[in-house]
Amino acid sequence: MALYVLVFIILIFLALVEVLKRNTRVSFLTGSLLALMAGFRFSTGYDFESYKKFYESLDNINDVFNGTIDAESGYLLINFLFKSIGFNFYFFILFFSVLSMSLLSYFLYTHTKFPSMFLLYYYSRFFLVRDMGQIRSSLACIILLYAIPYIEKKKPIHFLIIVLTASLFHISALFFIIAYLFNGLFKKLSIQNILVLLSIAIMLGIIIQNPQLYLWAVPGRYISYFTNPNYTNGKWILNPILWMQLAIFAGGILCLRSKDRDEQKKYSLLLKIYFLASLILLAAGDLGTVGGRISTLFATLEVLIVPHLILNLTRNKLLNLILFFGFSFIIFFLIFIVGGTYTQYIPYQTVFWIK
Repeated sequence: MALYVLVFIILIFLALVEVLKRNTRVSFLTGSLLALMAGFRFSTGYDFESYKKFYESLDNINDVFNGTIDAESGYLLINFLFKSIGFNFYFFILFFSVLSMSLLSYFLYTHTKFPSMFLLYYYSRFFLVRDMGQIRSSLACIILLYAIPYIEKKKPIHFLIIVLTASLFHISALFFIIAYLFNGLFKKLSIQNILVLLSIAIMLGIIIQNPQLYLWAVPGRYISYFTNPNYTNGKWILNPILWMQLAIFAGGILCLRSKDRDEQKKYSLLLKIYFLASLILLAAGDLGTVGGRISTLFATLEVLIVPHLILNLTRNKLLNLILFFGFSFIIFFLIFIVGGTYTQYIPYQTVFWIK
């Protein structure tokens, strides 16, 4: 446990250095720290053994595409290339972690004022579960960030190319197409629209909890996600993540009114896409796994929204920093410790300890 708290403190220090020195290149050091932490782990985090089994099961190129391994072809192809060259699974994990964190760091470096601040929040909210666990979903979500500017610029071809690329690592990325359609359908989210959409999502959530009404339309490969108790034990409207996301969305809507026109347009788009995360959780009913995997594609935008909102909350910059660091720690504490996630990560083991 101490290691994860120590990393959090180091990230705060790096973020402060970045702000005080006005040097955004510090973010590459921040990203490197996270990449190495995820890349050098051994049997730590969700799905580590499953991914290791995938890697070891690849005997020839046909295994990448024949469907015998339950993973996307893009992910399996990179596995196969590394295995063919002679690299072991641990080197592959290091490469994959560096790739994911490099893409995230570069995006934040080019789209935010203080990227290390945003990486700190990413660590609190997503890093431990995704980049040290569900690595396919992590890379897909990070790739999808690059699609957001093309929604704003109304370039559907560029947008689709990025979404299709992300789907090579996690098929759920295709649901991100909804973001483009949603933005076109709702130029502006009024209070009336928000309430209607929430009502529709709740009604769908009720229907979803009665699988006999729609199971006939679900492909055989995915039926277990709708019938297996391990996947249908979601908390639905009692899900604390849902309420946290709705609170952040509401806060964003309120703060949006005080921004200039250009910022309003930019953050209005981010909030619209982020709102989809809550709508999907509601519409998924008790399908915790399905709702979570689709919702997380849109929830990633929280990394862009929360730091910006809190760091511009008052005119007192020092107070904003204190509030941001405090809020980030609360999120880290609630998700990693109170939520019980830490049980999958303690003790942290590294490849250097392999005998």
